[in-house]
Amino acid sequence: MQRRNLLRQVGFSATAFLPAAMRWLMSSLDERPAGNGERLIGTADIETVRRMTSTYRTLDNQFGGGHIRDSLIRFLNAEVTELINGRYNVATGRQLLSAVAETTQLAGWASYDAGLHGLAQRYLIQALRLAAGAGDRALGAEILAAMSHQAAFLRASGEAVDLAKAASRAAAEAGIAAIEAESAVLEAQGHAVGGNEKACAAALNRAEAIFEKADRTSEPQWIGYFDESYLAAKFGHCFTALGRGDIATRSLDMDGRQYARGRQFNLVLLAVAHAQNGEPEEAARVGIDAVEAAEDLHSVRARDYLTDLADRLSKHVGLPAVQDFTERSRPVLASA
Repeated sequence: MQRRNLLRQVGFSATAFLPAAMRWLMSSLDERPAGNGERLIGTADIETVRRMTSTYRTLDNQFGGGHIRDSLIRFLNAEVTELINGRYNVATGRQLLSAVAETTQLAGWASYDAGLHGLAQRYLIQALRLAAGAGDRALGAEILAAMSHQAAFLRASGEAVDLAKAASRAAAEAGIAAIEAESAVLEAQGHAVGGNEKACAAALNRAEAIFEKADRTSEPQWIGYFDESYLAAKFGHCFTALGRGDIATRSLDMDGRQYARGRQFNLVLLAVAHAQNGEPEEAARVGIDAVEAAEDLHSVRARDYLTDLADRLSKHVGLPAVQDFTERSRPVLASA
């Protein structure tokens, strides 16, 4: 398992995100992208990219990045590349680069979920470059937040915090409070991974305060997932990372029909919280629900979280509930 996890991280370096983030923060975002190819690119072409990206995002949330990654990348390499090489003026070019940046970000996110961290990093850096070319401040902030998310998952605490702060600054410049709140909670997660409970609590308080005051009426549609349930779940992630399972019980407040992968993550989170509270049998019972939720997902992250839970429960293997969890989880973990 350790060898497999190491191979997944080949080519990834959290510090490689930082120059890209610095270039974003220092950029004037005043590029004038235009194309002089043969095919004339118009609004319908750009809307097609956005709708395809939205469809892929829905499938990603429901079934995991492993299900969509190959198809999405083929779409990027073929149809989207043809559009980039087309003919368009500056106004159209900015809209096109913004749409392509969103698609490229999703390719990075799907690769991250599939455990291909080096590839994910390269897609996210390219997505940030495209967002800069488009002058899309809001999307750039969201991409920086995604970089922080991946860094925290790979336990690069310092880089996760720095990237979250960069995302917060970019979100403030874009005037999108929801991304500011998301950035604050990701900063908290970075601190939690590093074991800094005081800094984590301060960032969580800031996230909650920003979220409560946020005007959600004019934000981009792709930040719609960030709601009270998502915020509560991220609080739970922070608390379990700090070993505070006693207060990490608000993790199931998500719509499992729309966010099947998120629900699976939250079930594992709740099980870990019970394990931290010295309740291995309850942890195992919730863990079985998490196993069932993972069976239709093609998500390496989902299986990594289950592996962590299995490790925590291994010392209680004599308990009937834990034995049931071990038997139920074995085929799912073997497919990782």
